[in-house]
Amino acid sequence: MTWTRTSREILPCPPSALWAPLADFTRWPDWDPDLATVELHGPAEVGSTGFLVPSGAVRGPLHSRVAKPFSITSLVQDHEIAVRQPIPGGAMDITLRLTAVGDDRTEFVQEVTLSGPLRAVMVAVIGGDVVKHFDVKCARLTDLAAAQADHDA
Repeated sequence: MTWTRTSREILPCPPSALWAPLADFTRWPDWDPDLATVELHGPAEVGSTGFLVPSGAVRGPLHSRVAKPFSITSLVQDHEIAVRQPIPGGAMDITLRLTAVGDDRTEFVQEVTLSGPLRAVMVAVIGGDVVKHFDVKCARLTDLAAAQADHDA
């Protein structure tokens, strides 16, 4: 069995403006309140691995001690990033999609899937927050895209 949640929101900027903070894995904590740090072991490409540390006084240190590296499972310029984080007996898959809606808006979709015998525990530990904080992620991504556009102007 799996647990899957899909969240979506229309953001007021084109996919290309959102791509920079999404494709730079080390910047994920800038827009994702559920992450303290992210490092990538090599270039951002399918098959590359990295390590992330969730935010939180308990889950961050625990994850740092027991977790295996995540892997990039999809990376399509200006459209999609997917990662797989192994969990005991299963995995957490996160897919982030950008789809143009008109000239200057983007549908941002986050799909989170937890599989394996400990999925209920993982929903309680991290999965629920990943979904609950989607609105914060959207606001921060929009702010980062606007700041980059101002910087480039």
